[in-house]
Amino acid sequence: MAVTMSQVLAEIDKDEPDYQAAAKLGPDALPHLQKIVEADDPMRASKAAYLAGLIGGAQAAPVLEHAAAHRDPVVRVAAAHAMRAGTAAPTNLLERLLDDGDVGVRKVALRAAKTSKSSHLRAKVSAMAEKDPDEHIRDVAKDVAKGL
Repeated sequence: MAVTMSQVLAEIDKDEPDYQAAAKLGPDALPHLQKIVEADDPMRASKAAYLAGLIGGAQAAPVLEHAAAHRDPVVRVAAAHAMRAGTAAPTNLLERLLDDGDVGVRKVALRAAKTSKSSHLRAKVSAMAEKDPDEHIRDVAKDVAKGL
């Protein structure tokens, strides 16, 4: 059975969505989530990005790419959080979020990097531990680097 935009909106328009239940919509929801991320509603876009990450799979990557490039940092944080929730996202996407100008985005991206096996990301996190302009981010990066 095909998933409709109405079904997707019914799940994410709740004040507190049940993301685990919404993820059961499956990959058929991803094109709708893509449209929501591309629209001009940061609250919906952030929920859509996170849900796409929970659904996962190769088809979720374009949704997360758009979310990671969104003008609103709330949406970029949601993209990073989706990767932290277990989505196997492309390393370059996580790296872009680690370079984000917003401290909150970098913090959540660092936590998502904890599970990465990429030597390039390990080097990036180590560099952040030494050179990030924000002291708190340097501390988080040092902690993450220990576990990599």
